[in-house]
Amino acid sequence: MSISAVMVKDLRTQSGAGIMECKDALKESNGDLDAALELLRKKGTVKAAKKADRSTKEGAIGGLVEGGKAAIIEIKCETDFVARNDKFQELCGNLASHVLKTGAVDTADELLGQPLVNDASKTVKDLMTEKIHELGENLVLGRTAMYELDGAGGFGLYIHGAGSIGVLVEVTCSDEKAAEKERFTDVCRDLAMHIAAAAPIAVTQADVPADTVAKEKEIFTAQAKESGKPDKIIPKIIEGRVKKYFTEIVLLEQAFVKDPDLSISEFLADASRNLGADISVKRFTRLQLGE
Repeated sequence: MSISAVMVKDLRTQSGAGIMECKDALKESNGDLDAALELLRKKGTVKAAKKADRSTKEGAIGGLVEGGKAAIIEIKCETDFVARNDKFQELCGNLASHVLKTGAVDTADELLGQPLVNDASKTVKDLMTEKIHELGENLVLGRTAMYELDGAGGFGLYIHGAGSIGVLVEVTCSDEKAAEKERFTDVCRDLAMHIAAAAPIAVTQADVPADTVAKEKEIFTAQAKESGKPDKIIPKIIEGRVKKYFTEIVLLEQAFVKDPDLSISEFLADASRNLGADISVKRFTRLQLGE
């Protein structure tokens, strides 16, 4: 298969590897970009690639917290100019409000077919069509999430800048009065901001998909063999690398962005002592344009 300069450039952008290394990996993988990237990782040429590093699409993420409910939504557009337009930002807010009131959906098509909460004569698709004509660009609904409290607790919502990253995190609290304190609100916001910056993929180790861990172990094993490590010590090396991997992707094990001397688990323990109530993270959604 012929390997084009564009293919090599794309792989270099994602991997940071050299031109010849990328070209050889693409040849070996028969032009499959994802397979070539994994091959480079196995050879130790590149670290784990994050989808966030490859974000290129324009748009914005909007969110809303109201009472015991919260919602977050992604809307894509063609240019940064439109993404920063007040009318586009208003659309994000209005549709976040719609999702909060109607509940989460499995697909964008399902959301598009819903009547608008504030005008049942129109559907969400009708509103999107109007805005496409008004703004002069194609607009596409992305991902959504809606949370509803089933006990004492609260939400942390953080939208970065004009909406390139958005985080919604649900935090539980064992005491209703403690959940109403300003300190608890601060904890929720700190967690949302941390998730935006650190990009965890799960709350606990148990939440990390087994196939994800298996894939990383396979890559770590290949890297160890590539570096010439004796087979008898490879299991110990893999154990250490998996442990480090969890500190990078598991929320409770990550170093707190605002105080790297604390893990998020330790931060929550301190906050629980200060509030006199048990605080824990139930779930979170992190959206980044281009993922």
